[in-house]
Amino acid sequence: MAKEYIITMTAENRVGVMSAVTKAMTELGADLREASQTVVRGFFTMIFSAEFPDNIEAGVIRDHLHDAGRPFDIDINLKEGNAEKDETLAELRFYALRLGGDNKPDILRQLSSSIAMNRIDISGMRAVRTRNGEGFEMVLKIAAPRDCDVNRVVEELNRVGRSFNITADISDFS
Repeated sequence: MAKEYIITMTAENRVGVMSAVTKAMTELGADLREASQTVVRGFFTMIFSAEFPDNIEAGVIRDHLHDAGRPFDIDINLKEGNAEKDETLAELRFYALRLGGDNKPDILRQLSSSIAMNRIDISGMRAVRTRNGEGFEMVLKIAAPRDCDVNRVVEELNRVGRSFNITADISDFS
């Protein structure tokens, strides 16, 4: 039986970071289940789920990953995973939600509040400034309950964002 851990890493982006960490995981017999990685303003960040053999304690995993990441000054955190969460995913539908418009204070709070009020979870996000910082574009991976009318949610987001010239559209996430 394997034990799942959620591992987060942050460091200044440099060549070889991913190689060092995945080598250390292989040495421990880990099986990578899911990963998300990005670079923001020169900093690498990654969160992933991995299964490790039951006979390896969390402290050994943490120490081995820290040793492997030391040359890169990686901040590494380890938490026990929750396999039961996988069962609730069947109750959700995933979509790509695209938003864009004027870059104004408070718009992200207003949009994310509307999304949350509709019981929708934001499970991934990538946002960038456009038009010399005056605009923004954002793509969100969202998880909506199967009974949620996502087209109504998009209409609501367009209404909420009208004063910020926000446009929203949605598509099934493949």
